[in-house]
Amino acid sequence: MKILVINPIGDDSWNESDRRFFSSVACPTTSVEVVSLDEGPPSVETLKDYEYVKPLVIDLALKTHIEYDGLIVNCFLDPGVDELKELIDKPVVGPGEASLAFGSIFGGRLGIVSIESEALKLIEERCSMLGYKEKVVSIRGIKTHVVDLVKDWEKVKIELIEESRKAIEDGAEVVILGCTGLAGLGKIVSETIHKPVIDPAAAALKMVESLVSLGLGRV
Repeated sequence: MKILVINPIGDDSWNESDRRFFSSVACPTTSVEVVSLDEGPPSVETLKDYEYVKPLVIDLALKTHIEYDGLIVNCFLDPGVDELKELIDKPVVGPGEASLAFGSIFGGRLGIVSIESEALKLIEERCSMLGYKEKVVSIRGIKTHVVDLVKDWEKVKIELIEESRKAIEDGAEVVILGCTGLAGLGKIVSETIHKPVIDPAAAALKMVESLVSLGLGRV
C-alpha cells in the first residue's frame, strides 16, 4: 500500500527524517511519501496557525490523494482531518485521534505530554470533541518549542520524562506524546517511567495501515 503523509507546515526540512521514521514502523509492503505545504508556519502551536493551515492541508490532500491508499495529516491537532474524511473515499487519519483510540484500548486514564503553548488548550478541546474528556486526566507541556526540538534532543528527553512522570502523578496510566515532532522518543520515555507511552506518528501509521488492510473507507 502507498501512504501519503502531509506535514501541515511551510517547511520541508522535516520531510526526509519523518519519511525514515514512518518507514521504520511501517509494514514491509507499505511505502510512505512525506510532503509539506508550499506556505505556512514552521509549526502548529496556536489557533491562528491551526486555522491558517487547515484549508491548505485540505487543498493539498484533494490534489494529491489519488495515487495513495491512505493519508495522514502529521500534526497532533489533526488539522483538516475531519473535513477530509467527508471529501475522500479512503482512510484519512490524524495522530491525535489515533493516539487517543489506541490509548483507550488500555481502558485506563490517559495523560498527554506536548509542547507548552496555546496548543495545550487546543488539545484539550480536541480530546473533548472526540469523546475522551473523561479519560484524559492530564495535559502537560515541555518548554522546548517544536522549531527548537532538534537543537538538543537530550534536553527534550529529560523534559519529556519529567512531565510524563508528573502526568502519572496526576493519575495517568498511559502517556501519549502530544506532538509529532517527538516521533521516536516514546520507547525511551516508556522504559524510564515504566508505563505505556504512545508515539502519535507511529499510532497514525499503524491505524491507517489497518484501515486500508480492512478495506475501510467512506462509502
